[in-house]
Amino acid sequence: MTAQAFWDRHAPKYAKKPIADVTAYEEKLECVTALLRSTDRVLEIGCGTGGTARKIAPVVAHVTATDLSAEMIRIARSRSGGDAAGTPEFLQAEAAQHIPGQPFEVACAFSLLHLVDDIPTVLDSVFHQMKPGGHFISKTVCLKDAPRWMRAMVRLLMALRIAPNVIILSRAELTRHLIRAGFEIEQTRYFGKNRLSPFIVARKPA
Repeated sequence: MTAQAFWDRHAPKYAKKPIADVTAYEEKLECVTALLRSTDRVLEIGCGTGGTARKIAPVVAHVTATDLSAEMIRIARSRSGGDAAGTPEFLQAEAAQHIPGQPFEVACAFSLLHLVDDIPTVLDSVFHQMKPGGHFISKTVCLKDAPRWMRAMVRLLMALRIAPNVIILSRAELTRHLIRAGFEIEQTRYFGKNRLSPFIVARKPA
């Protein structure tokens, strides 16, 4: 099963799933919006059903939100306000695809990079679509930092096709990927009790 087929099939269930840690999510949003300016054009890759994009859109000039899954994008559009001001533009696209409207002042990838086939290719694409001095904001599951039993369970779920294909990487490896792509790391932090998903703010040099 392709990644697109997997997420198309799981999109309705994903759309109904509640946020696991509301306080941590709100802290993340607060941190993100603190980095945004009203004139920014923002790209979010791997937007899912668009919940975060809809929260960001009212405080910036424009949000373009993309996802590999056509069904995720269909649901995201159904939940948006059409073409009203402060509404994201939702597009079906692969994570490494170049998107109309570039260059962007800010790019975001939340719970995505561990799910792509080729992290360096995705980061290279994002880097080249951003304005110098712009921020790349990400939150990524780093399962190599998890207990061995958890990694084994994820591999089993992947083999059974219950879970999507996941890249097993560490925070250190993720940081090296970002630096090799040309980004400078500005901050790394965690929200809530989860210590497997670092929130990283990186910057494209001016």
